[in-house]
Amino acid sequence: MKLPDFFKKDIFVFGMATALVLPVVFYAFLMLVDLLVLQLFGTHLTRENHLMYLLATLSNLWPVRYYLVKLKFEKTGLGVLVITAIQILAYFYLFYNQ
Repeated sequence: MKLPDFFKKDIFVFGMATALVLPVVFYAFLMLVDLLVLQLFGTHLTRENHLMYLLATLSNLWPVRYYLVKLKFEKTGLGVLVITAIQILAYFYLFYNQ
């Protein structure tokens, strides 16, 4: 799959923006799938909502690999990686802070 030239930028802030937008879109997609599963089968994909957050955060693995390995764009890849690390730390703080 070839991405448009818009995504081929080696800019730190662009990587950060990508890492912020992609999990939100993927989380919305997971919620729609969860609603569909609820309507069809009468059950949720998972009982814990925090697992959906974690799955959405894991959606950043694709851009990290794409920018760091395939395109060799270190600034963009580092931006994605920094935001992903912050999201994972926020996950543990929000859901495991006792």
